[in-house]
Amino acid sequence: MSGSLRKSAVNSVMRNNNRVLHHMELAKYKHKAMVELGFCESNANWAMMSSLLSDVKHGRVKAADAAGMISDATGLDIGTVRSKLRSCYQTGLLEFHATDVCDLRCIDCHYRDKSDATIPYSSVPGYINALSPRAVTVTGGGEPNCYSSEGKNINDLVCLIREISPHLQIGLINNNTHIPDGGWVNHLSWQRSSVDAHDAATYEYIKGKDKYSLCIDNIYRMLGSDVPHVGVGFLYRKENISGMKSFLLDWHQRWKKMPPGIKAKINIQFRPISPAIERVPEHDAGSELESRTSEMVAQVMAQAQSDACFDEFLRTYTNFYSIDISRKSLYLHEKHSFSKCYNALLHRVLRSDGSEYPDFLLCNDEEMSLGNVLTSDNADDERIRIALGTFYFHHRLATQYCNDENCRQCWVSGMIERNWDSDISAMGLPDSCFF
Repeated sequence: MSGSLRKSAVNSVMRNNNRVLHHMELAKYKHKAMVELGFCESNANWAMMSSLLSDVKHGRVKAADAAGMISDATGLDIGTVRSKLRSCYQTGLLEFHATDVCDLRCIDCHYRDKSDATIPYSSVPGYINALSPRAVTVTGGGEPNCYSSEGKNINDLVCLIREISPHLQIGLINNNTHIPDGGWVNHLSWQRSSVDAHDAATYEYIKGKDKYSLCIDNIYRMLGSDVPHVGVGFLYRKENISGMKSFLLDWHQRWKKMPPGIKAKINIQFRPISPAIERVPEHDAGSELESRTSEMVAQVMAQAQSDACFDEFLRTYTNFYSIDISRKSLYLHEKHSFSKCYNALLHRVLRSDGSEYPDFLLCNDEEMSLGNVLTSDNADDERIRIALGTFYFHHRLATQYCNDENCRQCWVSGMIERNWDSDISAMGLPDSCFF
C-alpha cells in the first residue's frame, strides 16, 4: 500500500523516510563518537563499558565519575571525553512538551493527574541551543496553546524558538480549541488537530468538554493561514471506532468544497490508542477493538470501491490504507527488525517538568527518563549523563521495551541500518523534510 500513499500530504508529516535519512549525518557522528569513547561491542572493554552505561542510567555512577572512567579506559584526556559527550547531547528532532496545562479533560490522558508543569520561558533558549535540533514538534501532555510562563504565551514561545534558530522547522500537535493572537502560526511547518470524533457528542464524551464546533472552526482557520500542512487527527479506540466511516465521509464532503490550494494542505491521520508502552489486551488480535476496527475498515473500503472520488481522497489525503487488517494488528505500520536503536540518537522528548526521554511512549515510565537539566545542580554533568543514556538505549540495554514487538519507532532504526552505507548527499533529499 505504500505506493498508493507516496504522493499523500500525510507522508510529509508521518513516517517520512526522507526526514529520517536527513539525520543520517548526526547518527554517524554519534556512532563515531561512541566508538572513540569505547562504547562498541568490538571494544576489548565492552563488558565494562556496557555495565558503566547501565550504572549511569540507573544512578549508580555519577556522570563526572563516568567521564573519568572513560578517560582511563580509552587514554583520551578528560576534557576531550567531556567535549565529545556534550556534543552527543544534541538531537535531530525535539518533541517539546511545553506544558501539562489543558482546557480539556480527556478520559484516558496520561498526564491528567500530574501537576500542571510548564517549561519556564526563560529556560527555552538554553534547551534549544544545547539540544541544537533541526526540527521541533511543540505538543504536550497538555494543550500547547494554553502555554503561559513569565507573562508569555504560545505566540511568544514559538516566536522565541524561531528567533533562536531561524532555519528550524516547527510543527504543532494540539487540540486546537483556541488560537491565540499573534504571528506565531506563520512560523509553523505543519500543524495537526486532535479531533478524534465524528460528532459533537462523541467528542464531548472523549474530551470531557463541549468544544467540537470550536475545534472544527479553528481547523478551517489553520487551513486559511500560511501553514503548509494541516492535519486532522483521529485516535481510534472503542469509544469512537464506530464513527470512523462517518468521520471520513464528513471530511470528504468538506474537502470537495475546498479551493484547490486549501485541498492540497489537508491530511487526515489515523492512529490507534496507546495507553502504555507495553502491549495491552485491547491491541491483541481477537480483541473487541480489533474486530470492530476490522468491521469499520471493511465498510469504508466498500464505500471506496463504489466511489472513485472517495477512494482517491483516502489514498491521497489520508493514511487510512495503512490500517492493514490482514495482519490482525491495530498498529499502522509493519514491524522492522533492528540491531541498534538509532531513534534514541536522533529523537528527544522534553517533558514539561524538564525530564528528557528518547521516545514519547517511554514517558509513561519514569524509570526510562534520561535525566533532567532543569532540576539538576550541574547542567553540564546532566547533559553528559543524558548523552550516556542515549548510548544505553542505542545498544538496546533496556530489553523490556527495546525489541521488535514493542518498539513503535522500529522503522526509524530499520531505515538507518538499511541505508548506512548509502551516499545520502547524492540522494537529493528535499530540504523541507527534517520533520
